[in-house]
Amino acid sequence: MAVSVTHSASGLLLEPLPNLDTPARRTVSHALHRIKFVGALGQWTNFETEVANTYNSQTWNLREIASRLTANFLAGSVHEEQVFVSDERGVQGRLEGRAGIALGAVFGAQNLDLKLGASKGALPPYPGYKKAPDFVLMTSAHEAKVVGEVKVPWIREHNLRKLITEFESGAKQDNFRHVLGQIAEYMFNSGLKYGFLTTYEHTIFLRKEEVGRAWGLEYSPVIYQ
Repeated sequence: MAVSVTHSASGLLLEPLPNLDTPARRTVSHALHRIKFVGALGQWTNFETEVANTYNSQTWNLREIASRLTANFLAGSVHEEQVFVSDERGVQGRLEGRAGIALGAVFGAQNLDLKLGASKGALPPYPGYKKAPDFVLMTSAHEAKVVGEVKVPWIREHNLRKLITEFESGAKQDNFRHVLGQIAEYMFNSGLKYGFLTTYEHTIFLRKEEVGRAWGLEYSPVIYQ
């Protein structure tokens, strides 16, 4: 039986994130700002096809860049979460530690000048800009390409799957617009076409679309960890 498996860039991208280690004592309030997205909002209908086409069209570097223990060797190892996560800062840190490192290694293997980091490492949209997205995908010249926002997964108001279901059924459309308000503002201020909103367990990707002269958003299906 193999003790470990190795991954090249293409394989590493397909690996799921380990479950968070969440204690009973944790934050109990939502972290939504008093802002909601009021523009045109609809499904990014061809998202999965676009992702698959992009993945399949790559010339992948076959060099091994990661390894993981398997079977009984996995339990209690560093490949499982060994950090208590009880607030948004903790979730952000685990995403940087898990997804950020993996993405950085994949981008490096593919000779893409991109890394995930905190917004302080990126050039601001304009001098004096005070807002701070949780994540920025940026170049080595500090140019922001994608912004991201994180919320804790155990708060009802952050449940992306439920919010999208309610929005699409017409039941409670304002709730989904509320959770999108903050990340939409960051995308608009930064002039960026792409963003993402994540709770670690659930992630949606966002794309700016012009609807006439209005600023609209398309959202992806929920991607599970």
